[in-house]
Amino acid sequence: MAADFDEPVFDDDFVRGATFTEPSARERIRPPSRREQRRIRRAARRARRTGGVSFPRRRRYREPSYRRSVLQLIGIVLALFAISFALWWWNRPPAEPEPVRPVFPTAPENPGGPQNPGGPGEPAPGPTGEVPEEIPEV
Repeated sequence: MAADFDEPVFDDDFVRGATFTEPSARERIRPPSRREQRRIRRAARRARRTGGVSFPRRRRYREPSYRRSVLQLIGIVLALFAISFALWWWNRPPAEPEPVRPVFPTAPENPGGPQNPGGPGEPAPGPTGEVPEEIPEV
C-alpha cells in the first residue's frame, strides 16, 4: 500500500529506536581507562590464541617524508646501475681474443690433369654434338 503524502515516512517509534549517541570530542581525546585497556588487551590475546584476525591496532596516517623518498630514489638508481654493470660485465669481450686461423683459397695442385678436367692447359668441357639414342621418359 502506498504511503500518503501527508503521513511521515518514518514514525516516532522508528526514529527513537534508530537514535544512538556519539562520543563528544572530549571523550574521544581522552585516553581509554584502565578497565578499557584491560578489555582491549584481553580481546587481542584471545584473538591471537584462537588464530583469528588480530585486534586491529590504531595507526595514524603519516605523510611520506622527503628524506625517505630521496633514499628510495637513490636506492632505485643504485639497483639499476648494478643491473646494468652486471649485464655489461657478462657481455664484455674477452681480455685475449681467440686466435683467428687464416683462410686460404683452395686450388688444385695439378691443374689440367686427368683428375681435374678443364685446367688451364685444356679447354673447358662443353656440349657435344652427339645425340643420345634414347631419351628417358620422366
